[in-house]
Amino acid sequence: MLELMFCSLLTILPDYLYRRFVQGKRFGKEITFYSVWYELRWGITGCVILTVCLITVIFYNHPSTTNVTLFFRTVPILPETNGRVAEVFVGNSGPIKKGDPIFRLDSSKQESAVETARRKIAEVDAEMTVARVDVAKAEGQLKEAQSNHQQTLDELEAKQELYRRNPGNVPFREIERLHREIEALLRIGRKQRDVLRVAM
Repeated sequence: MLELMFCSLLTILPDYLYRRFVQGKRFGKEITFYSVWYELRWGITGCVILTVCLITVIFYNHPSTTNVTLFFRTVPILPETNGRVAEVFVGNSGPIKKGDPIFRLDSSKQESAVETARRKIAEVDAEMTVARVDVAKAEGQLKEAQSNHQQTLDELEAKQELYRRNPGNVPFREIERLHREIEALLRIGRKQRDVLRVAM
């Protein structure tokens, strides 16, 4: 805007003064709002050309330097994690020393993640306790099955000995029943042993 006003002083004003005082044309009579472009065409065109040239020269030759230093030293501060700033401990231009806190980030997300992890740990601990109880139960059942197996074996040996001495004392069905019972106890013992292995 300043360039346009300066250029109009050198082009449009002298053109108007020439038309007014040399040619005797008056504004409002011979020079109207509609004929101003025709009457002052050389001044307006010169003003536009001079303004464009002046702005080009100013922007081309603006002051610049390659040797600049900042008066204040600025250091970018990047936290390790992203988040919102909850509290600022230092003002805009306040002094700061090494180790002083500058700001505190909102840690609600991290705290909730920690609480979730703690609850998962407690859940896993409870599952481990249940698994230990199941292992102890399976071990007890295995010992019970082993003792039942041993008792049935002892009973079978005794009845086989009695049958061998005197076949009429012990019916053969009883010996077959004891054989089937031993096989069933062996199957149960194998299943409990497999369950115990899986639990461990």
